[in-house]
Amino acid sequence: MTIEEAPRQPNYDGSIPQYKASAQQPAADIASARFHPLSIPNTVSTTDAKRDNTASTLPRTLATRTKVAIPRQRVASTPHYNRRVPRACSSCRQRKTKCSGDTPVCRQCRELRATCSYPEGWRDRTKKKVESLSEKVQDYENLLKDLAGVVDLSAAERIRSLLDKHGPEADYSSHTSQSQSATPQDDLPVNDVPSSPSSIGSLEAIDRVEEDINRSGDARATGYMGKNSEITWMQRLQREAGQRSKGLPGSLEPGQDLKTDDALALHAVNYHLDDLEISVPGPVHLYAMPPREVADHMFEAYLTTVHPFFPIINKPLFSAQYRTFFDTAAQPGDKWLAILNMIFAIGAKHGHLIDAPWRGDVKDHLVYLTRARILSMNGDVLFSHPDLQQVQVEALIAFYLLASDQINRAWRISALAVRSAITLGINMKSSSPTTPNLSKEARYRVWWCLYTFEHMLGVMTGRATCIQDGVCTSPFPIPFEEDQLQEPGALEVLTDTTLRDKRINNVMASAHIRQMPFHPVNGKDASHHSGARDTKWIKNLPVNYGLCYLYYCDLTVVVQEIINKVYSVDCVMVPWAQIETRISELKSRIEIWKSNLPTGLDFTSKEDNGPDILRCKLNLALHYYSAQITLGRPCLCRRDARQKGNNPSFSHELAVLTLKSAQHMLDLIPDEPDALQLYRIAPWWCILHYLMQAATVLLLELSFGTVHMPEEEKNFVVLSKKAICWLFAMSEQSIASRRAWQLCDLSLRKLAQGMKYDLSDMPFYPYTPEPTSTISSEPPSGHPVSHTVSDYWGPQMEYPPESIPDAPPPGVDHQTYQNMSTEDLVESLTAEAQESYFPYDPISGEFMRSFFPPSNENENWEY
Repeated sequence: MTIEEAPRQPNYDGSIPQYKASAQQPAADIASARFHPLSIPNTVSTTDAKRDNTASTLPRTLATRTKVAIPRQRVASTPHYNRRVPRACSSCRQRKTKCSGDTPVCRQCRELRATCSYPEGWRDRTKKKVESLSEKVQDYENLLKDLAGVVDLSAAERIRSLLDKHGPEADYSSHTSQSQSATPQDDLPVNDVPSSPSSIGSLEAIDRVEEDINRSGDARATGYMGKNSEITWMQRLQREAGQRSKGLPGSLEPGQDLKTDDALALHAVNYHLDDLEISVPGPVHLYAMPPREVADHMFEAYLTTVHPFFPIINKPLFSAQYRTFFDTAAQPGDKWLAILNMIFAIGAKHGHLIDAPWRGDVKDHLVYLTRARILSMNGDVLFSHPDLQQVQVEALIAFYLLASDQINRAWRISALAVRSAITLGINMKSSSPTTPNLSKEARYRVWWCLYTFEHMLGVMTGRATCIQDGVCTSPFPIPFEEDQLQEPGALEVLTDTTLRDKRINNVMASAHIRQMPFHPVNGKDASHHSGARDTKWIKNLPVNYGLCYLYYCDLTVVVQEIINKVYSVDCVMVPWAQIETRISELKSRIEIWKSNLPTGLDFTSKEDNGPDILRCKLNLALHYYSAQITLGRPCLCRRDARQKGNNPSFSHELAVLTLKSAQHMLDLIPDEPDALQLYRIAPWWCILHYLMQAATVLLLELSFGTVHMPEEEKNFVVLSKKAICWLFAMSEQSIASRRAWQLCDLSLRKLAQGMKYDLSDMPFYPYTPEPTSTISSEPPSGHPVSHTVSDYWGPQMEYPPESIPDAPPPGVDHQTYQNMSTEDLVESLTAEAQESYFPYDPISGEFMRSFFPPSNENENWEY
């Protein structure tokens, strides 16, 4: 009880004691009265003393017996926790006891030595719930965006409307023109009318054919060319250069000048040779063989330059069969002979390109092709069920046609080979217990030959390949050559599929490529994040052709995704922002591929290597830069001329990447042209395609006024001259190279006319200003060329020339061979093969048992 709370007792004078301090009394006095209750004589105020003077005469003993209120003393005791804590810990809640709320451990839990944890507050729970729901909504939106690109038109429109309703984003707003939705001009201001309704780098009209392909033989020979073909790029370049030569900006659009449209039709800017025939008139000796020395040179040329990147045959097995064929009187079946003739045709073609001293007549590769066609591609065989050898024959014929610049014909035969392979299930992973592991590996390589070849044709023609997503489960080839497959390191991954996936299939850049999202979460700033890859094993392998081919296949899968997700027909319905997003993701995959390369295959390192490693590096480098050019080509357009601000757009960055890739590609070859050396080291069957990609991209940038890299204009002119000089040097051995040189040289001269470039150092030779389907047979250098139109297909060739270096087949003497007609020769050589016209499987080795004489019957030709 305090002083204020004590009951007031009347004084003896009848007044009430004034214990309450006045307003003027200091607080310290009050405190003194409260905490020192025994010092009461000083508590009587002066006023009270004056008032009570009359009482001073009272006996002093009475004054001393006056009752004084004594406040209750405070005692030191355990404090009570009467305050309410924000939340109790989980242990106190469970025990239903009052929690002290101390952190990190409350008093009760500390005394009981119990685990103390406080649950989240409602604010934290609400925040996390909102974050979780936001993440779910974002996932649902991304899923809807993915579905919008694959569903039908009505469903896609519903999805876009829903996204616009609940989250207005410019990327998914409806567009008045569907054909312009996939162009880089989507984000141009409304009042900024582009100079060209179909931008240079646009994907517009990707779903349409802009000319009648069936109107003439030349048009049919060229066929349709898509947006990712350099033929289509050349068509645009010719329009741009024509306007520049007149001092006019922009380009002449289709439909504005019918005469110009006809002169710049696809077949007029096509440098390939599909308009020329590939057969020789008159009969050929069906079972004739070249001399052994010439055959060895052609066979070796094929194995050295082609087989490492197109392992369609089993090299050790077929080489043994080849030697046995020439060393004995063995009589193989027609399809094995067709394979051999196609190898000769490809080797002979290469021999003419490098001016090899052993090369035969200029028409010899056509003779080998004709034999193979009769042996394996006649009407009866085409209507028969395919086998493994038929797949190999068709693939080799398609490869030869590509090497001969007959890409339209190669396109058709390649599709036939792919269909035959899928019929036999070669595209699938084999779990057959009766098929040896070596045979499985050989078939896997056959499939990847078809896949990579079909992809290359798709890039060159701009057409959709016949290998769609999801049809291939065949694992990648192991990084060893065929003659190394019996070594312990190769057998380890060959026999253990789990280990094979861990060390090879799952560490490639294309792993899980089919699950790549169409629209990554971070948009065009997205980067690919995949699980950790253990590339230590594969990077420590010694460099060999098998390792090189593995990485070649890996990059091919990535580039095929570029075709599917950027150049496919359904991309016309996809807004440009989404196309940029896809390009960003694919760009990151290409960089992952490059970072995964072993040190021995790193083509950016400046090391002196032998011809084999140099050939590997050059092939991978050309493939890599070609992939980047294909990826960034849609962004290379005039749009950047309208770009405002200092920050470059994503499309501008990709356009710069495309131009730098073209520059790096041309930096791979010397400044001084040497066509023969290039054909010896480079992938000679497609080197013209790579050079035309780089040259066309650089010339297009010049035709735009160098809007992307204005500081590099002089350098681009120098690089364009370099590319044209190389095409000029290559034209001495190749008609297709001569056509390509004419197209590029004409374009550069038109640009120089309007932009005042100095071309005094450029080689000049008269040519037709407007390319046609046939050209003069005289070479541009004035020297005789080995390949001319009259030599190939002149009307005077009624019969095969006598100079064809044919020799009698093994087992037939020369005199008998000369006197035998073709019919007799066929009958004599097929007498023992009447029941089975093709008893040989080069992969399983079954043919070898029936191919060789009975004395060798017990020899094991299996793997």
